Amino acid sequence: MKKKEVDKSKALDRRNFLKLGAAGAALGAVTLPSKAREAVASKIDEKTAGNFIKTHDDFPHEVRADYKPHSNKDLIFTGAFWGFHPEEDIVQSGKAFSAKTYMHFEEKKGFNQLAKALNAGAWSLHNAVTPLSSQGISQEGIFKWEQSRKKEGEFRPNHDWINKHQYKFNSKKEAADSIKRAARLYGADLVGITHRDKRWDYSDFVDAHAIMEGRMEDAVYGWEKFPFEPKSVIVLAFEMDYEGIATAPTDVEGAAAGTMYSSMTKVAYQLSIFLKQLGYQAVPCGNDTGLSIPYAIAAGLGEGSRMGNLITYKYGPRVRLAKVYTDFDFVEYDKPIEFGAMEFCKNCMRCADACPGKAISFDKEPTFEPTYEGTSWFNAKGVKKYYMNAKKCFHTWGEFGTDCGSCMASCPYNKPDFWHHRLVDKITAAMPGPVHDFMREMDIAFGYGDVDNPKKIDVFFDPRGRSYNGQ
Repeated sequence: MKKKEVDKSKALDRRNFLKLGAAGAALGAVTLPSKAREAVASKIDEKTAGNFIKTHDDFPHEVRADYKPHSNKDLIFTGAFWGFHPEEDIVQSGKAFSAKTYMHFEEKKGFNQLAKALNAGAWSLHNAVTPLSSQGISQEGIFKWEQSRKKEGEFRPNHDWINKHQYKFNSKKEAADSIKRAARLYGADLVGITHRDKRWDYSDFVDAHAIMEGRMEDAVYGWEKFPFEPKSVIVLAFEMDYEGIATAPTDVEGAAAGTMYSSMTKVAYQLSIFLKQLGYQAVPCGNDTGLSIPYAIAAGLGEGSRMGNLITYKYGPRVRLAKVYTDFDFVEYDKPIEFGAMEFCKNCMRCADACPGKAISFDKEPTFEPTYEGTSWFNAKGVKKYYMNAKKCFHTWGEFGTDCGSCMASCPYNKPDFWHHRLVDKITAAMPGPVHDFMREMDIAFGYGDVDNPKKIDVFFDPRGRSYNGQ
């Protein structure tokens, strides 16, 4: 009886939703044959794309005059693992996270041996070839900064050397198109190109290996060790599995994240080789060397958000980011975009509701500094945005032994790329304010974004509707 009551309530909500004109038409058209849906989707994009996604000539967030580039020493990970901010609670969270990551499994669904094994396999390539890049440590494994020429007769099968002949493109657009096509071929889902901006680069770098070896005098170094003057930054985004992220906060969600860390390691390295073989210098990066999110915003891949993650138009916050720094600059640069996500964040707050560590702000408007109480050395102050308490977030990581992801799973923009969702996104951008509140409630009523739900793990592993042999 209770199940029927819930379904009836949802039916009423759906009927109310259908009163919203175009959105109702979109949902009603879900029953159309697939070819007809594609035609409608194409027509919707044709009619609305021109004035729906806006571009900016400059970085779209206000930056205060006293803003200073973020120090690598002030990342939450360097505080937890490398001793630069040895606060006891942070250190203990780091130890708890490390102890639970792969070696400790429970009977609880999502944290059992099956989930831990899935997570371990997902991260394995990243951990083997760029082991500390995810913690923001530069020059890890194949993400090394070294730039060299191949000597006469030298055998270097990985092509990790700079061709002495520089390829010349006919136009900046051709160059941009070629770079983006290469990135997509290698496995990136989104790619944008922007100018190098020193504001988003780390002001210094941590040498974790020097710390482990007791060479504290070498623990921090500066840009003088970077092998060239970067001129451009290519930003890559990788879509994480929707059903995997939906299991947050479990090891299955961690596997969805880890899979893309392994992918971004591979693709960023491949793209750096592509540029080197064109005759240009290039350094691949993950979370290291610079702040990925402002670079992604500058490269036109998406908007900032309340949770602090990038929100892309196609995948919402369900992406991981990598970068390639290069001295190549004969290229057409992308511009920042706006499609209403940050404005929607002002009214939504679902990520703040869902966060188990209460790390996400409920402030109505963005601010230039954190508004939460306590230490905030891990935040680069001076950019007008929502400030997330990374300390509380990391405590949650220590509690679960994985990287949570509840904020992404709960976000209304985190839905599969169904065309009727895209239309609803357009409506939320065109009709802000009370409509945002209504859309938020409809997202809940339709069953999207609930976190800590064991049924989502069953959905992830359910073989029905999948083909593993192509038949």
